[in-house]
Amino acid sequence: MASPLIFAHDYDHSGVGRHHLATQARAGTLTRIRKGVYVSSEVWRQLAWWEQYRFHIEAAVGKGRSERVLACQSAAAIWGMPVIGRSPEVVLLASLGQHGQRRAGMHWIASEILEPLQSLDGLTVTSRAQTAVDVAARLPFEQAVPAMDHVLRRDKDRGLPALDKDQLHALAERLATKTKAARAHRIIDFGDPQSGSVGESLSRAQMYLFNLPAPILQHPFYAADGSLLGVTDFFWKEARVAGEFDGSVKYSRGEYLKGRSPAEAVEKEKAREDRIRAENVTFVRWTWQAAMNPECEHPRGLVQLLRAAGLRQDRWNHSWPGVGAPRAGRTDRA
Repeated sequence: MASPLIFAHDYDHSGVGRHHLATQARAGTLTRIRKGVYVSSEVWRQLAWWEQYRFHIEAAVGKGRSERVLACQSAAAIWGMPVIGRSPEVVLLASLGQHGQRRAGMHWIASEILEPLQSLDGLTVTSRAQTAVDVAARLPFEQAVPAMDHVLRRDKDRGLPALDKDQLHALAERLATKTKAARAHRIIDFGDPQSGSVGESLSRAQMYLFNLPAPILQHPFYAADGSLLGVTDFFWKEARVAGEFDGSVKYSRGEYLKGRSPAEAVEKEKAREDRIRAENVTFVRWTWQAAMNPECEHPRGLVQLLRAAGLRQDRWNHSWPGVGAPRAGRTDRA
């Protein structure tokens, strides 16, 4: 598939001139990604931020530049792993003398090559398994969990198999420091393929960091006659609280709508929620804003919403399988 990126130097060669692109950008028809690189604003607005990040990578690195090896969150974006955070910085493996350098939106890092490098869509990247381990070892807990959850599931869109935790643990053992290895092991243990979306993974990580009890994922509710009432993203059985991450993206994507209009999809969601509420269940919904800003003092933050529904924060909570309670609450950065 042809890249939607528009490069100013192509217009220079065609004789039209790059001023034409700048004019379109001022008018809002094009969005400028970096100097000399644009994309249709209509296309840009339809992308989630981790999809926009991929365009930043292609604009900065260009295809066919084999001497530049994408790593960590930049390799993750090329592999289709969700990247939390809106920084457009492109991360590259450093060669001798480059470690720590930053230039023109690119950052060179030192990292071991644990598996053979791969070429993907014309870009050179660390392997899928190493990328997941590097993300786990280097990024904050809440940013690393969505990527780990993703690779533990089969990627249907790209035809990629689920990765095995034992394989990932083995790679983590080969990291340069015990600190990085410990961080990676913890994220691998926490990872759960049942997480249904990026927003659900982020939300679950925030629940853990803020000492909320561990939920059951993808919990089904049945009527007295055995018919399925619906499945919720999260359920806390003792508190009878169901939680749903309500990402607005799903109401505009074809794979979720399945031929319905957005209004019809919302109406069906409401009917499902009403059926579950009738089973003496408190229903809580939250958005990207709540998941990204979970602090309990935030009036619509995730923590405040769940506390209002009856869930209790407990820093000595050990309900999370495999990882236990955070050692220092929110300040513990995996």
